[in-house]
Amino acid sequence: MQKLSLSIGILSWKGYKSLHNALKSYEKNGLNSMISSKFICLPEYTNEGINLSKKFGYKPLLYKKNLGILDGFKQLAKQMPDGPLLLLENDLPLVENKLKTYDQLCLSLDLLNKKKTAQIRLRSREFPGTPFVAIEKYNLYWQDGLANKFRRLMRPYKARKLIGTSVYLEKNPDLKHPKYIKKVANGFYSVSTQVLNWSNLAIIVDKDFYLKKIIKRAELVKNRKKINGFKNIEIQLNDEWWRNQNWEIILGPGLFTHERLSDRGY
Repeated sequence: MQKLSLSIGILSWKGYKSLHNALKSYEKNGLNSMISSKFICLPEYTNEGINLSKKFGYKPLLYKKNLGILDGFKQLAKQMPDGPLLLLENDLPLVENKLKTYDQLCLSLDLLNKKKTAQIRLRSREFPGTPFVAIEKYNLYWQDGLANKFRRLMRPYKARKLIGTSVYLEKNPDLKHPKYIKKVANGFYSVSTQVLNWSNLAIIVDKDFYLKKIIKRAELVKNRKKINGFKNIEIQLNDEWWRNQNWEIILGPGLFTHERLSDRGY
């Protein structure tokens, strides 16, 4: 099994119980051994965070102040090598074995190189974890029933924005929504950014595209919606600019679940 041409970057503001849980799963399921370049960004760092990073073979990137999600990921990506980056938050344990992990990462890298892809998502479709509010919203509009059909008729724009979430729920999302969703290979789907928002959770991106297109755009957006006083990318890119790009998002079967074990203060 060859090393992958991929770097891992984890943003971890506090939440060290979650971080330890995630890092243990990466070690157990072989992810740590597949990749040489591994980093953890530690805003408001403590010795616990530094020791955890070193214990599992990650380079700690230390910041005295909280950076927020947008600037945290920006600073993390800037210090990582050029090329594809696997970006994670500290509460995303790996739920698949070594072989499945390796196979999905290999195919993800191949698709990233061949397609005009904004991001490849690797949040598990079988075990996505909680919260996952978009699933509940999708069901309100797209499950069978007169009430759901009425909602679609009354709010077609809202209904369309949720179509991409069908990949997590429908057996054949490409058949239900063929205009926006295409089957790629081995459980991977291509979804237009017209119908699926940006996500920070468990993604592979190209470093240059991420910094020059995604981060730059999110920094330019002026609105009052923030998380803990900081921009978080997801809020800033939930707009017409994002949908008008008509880039593609690739969704695989997924490798990571969302499991927060410790409170971060919000």
